[in-house]
Amino acid sequence: MCEDPQLATADWWYTLRIPAQPWMVGVVRNSLRLALGRHGRSDLADTACLLATELVTNGVVHAKSPVTVHLGCRLRTLHVAVHDTGPAVPARRRAGVDEESGRGLALIDSCATAWGVSPAAHGGGKAVWFTLA
Repeated sequence: MCEDPQLATADWWYTLRIPAQPWMVGVVRNSLRLALGRHGRSDLADTACLLATELVTNGVVHAKSPVTVHLGCRLRTLHVAVHDTGPAVPARRRAGVDEESGRGLALIDSCATAWGVSPAAHGGGKAVWFTLA
């Protein structure tokens, strides 16, 4: 059963849950690429995988929690939500030129059609989501 209300009416959807292990980020990226290809949305694969990788990495590194990725498409609009159990809501920040992190939400803001943060439907945590059209 799909818990994300945005995906409840999707033409198709896919869910993947991973443990809080950094090496699993690549598994998510490869799985999303395969799912998008299977559903004829390879045109969005590069951007969707890049943005999902940012959000999954944030969940694993900062929330230190298992992460659930929901991917769905309705009327050619792709919706991706990444759920973690961490209480902290991500915030955009200005990364210095020498900093190796801190640009993820700016990247999402510049590439996604829309994005946001929602409280988790069940239990604690939140979902950070984005759409691509």
